[in-house]
Amino acid sequence: MRQYLNSPHLSFKFKQNSADFFVEEIPLIASSQKGRFLLVKVKKENLSSWQLFDIFANYCNCKVGYAGLKDKNATTIQYLTLDEKCYKQLRRFKHLKIEILSIEKTKKPLKMGDLAGNRFRIHIYNVNEYTRLQEALSLLEQYGVPNYFGYQRFGKESLQQAKDFIEGEYFTKNKRLQKLLASIYQSDLFNRWLIYRVKLSSDTFLQLPGDVYVKDGRYITSKEIVNDRSWIVTGLLPGKGAFRARGKAREIEKHYDEPLPFRGDRRPALFFPKDVEVTKRGKRVTLHFTLPKGSYATILLENLAGKELTAEGI
Repeated sequence: MRQYLNSPHLSFKFKQNSADFFVEEIPLIASSQKGRFLLVKVKKENLSSWQLFDIFANYCNCKVGYAGLKDKNATTIQYLTLDEKCYKQLRRFKHLKIEILSIEKTKKPLKMGDLAGNRFRIHIYNVNEYTRLQEALSLLEQYGVPNYFGYQRFGKESLQQAKDFIEGEYFTKNKRLQKLLASIYQSDLFNRWLIYRVKLSSDTFLQLPGDVYVKDGRYITSKEIVNDRSWIVTGLLPGKGAFRARGKAREIEKHYDEPLPFRGDRRPALFFPKDVEVTKRGKRVTLHFTLPKGSYATILLENLAGKELTAEGI
């Protein structure tokens, strides 16, 4: 079971769907007057990102660039890049679940991670303690939220399939699926590490000597505790080439490390919601906030409720 920091254990109702869950990408790439590529802003509903990419790839018969993956059970706005030769085709494009909002030019294609963050708008219902909700969000802004991978990462049977893939019990030639299964396995190890570290913590995340910190993409490992809060402790996504912790931090991390044959990385242990706004209308409360790329809005909801969210909701 996931553990949380500063959870008020609030009671409310939420089930992820396109009417109550909205997310918009904040892109890093800029449009320009000239360029070989089209920067296409699209809105989709009840459609996975992979379905979206395949629809445009097949329609335009060209490679689709993208910066991130978005939830299926949601209304999402995200950016794609396509070859400029697709412009006339895109002007005629129609789909029941997709709307093209704008088409501009850009000088280079999008690649995974070309995001400044994501802006969310989420409706929750039957909130009995509105003031406590506001206070709790203020604490999360200040002290952060454990940066777990959400339930969407794993699916109903994907984690077991990922374990079978790593152990050689399952094989696929599909490169996309291979990469997905590898990342699911890494994500599970990270989540289990983070659960343990949060159990050691109280209201704030407990730092340990030898932790690996990140700031603006730069990593450091320190024998001492780093008191500058702009440096965030990271957890390991096991694999080749990833920094490892040292000292006391490594004593814990090594239990969630494996010599996996693909690229490793590190992930911030916490995320800090920004630009938080809360409004109330009848039984519906709307949360507005911005998160860093790769962080899950549903994990923020879990922290408020003090329990895990599933596809069935809270």
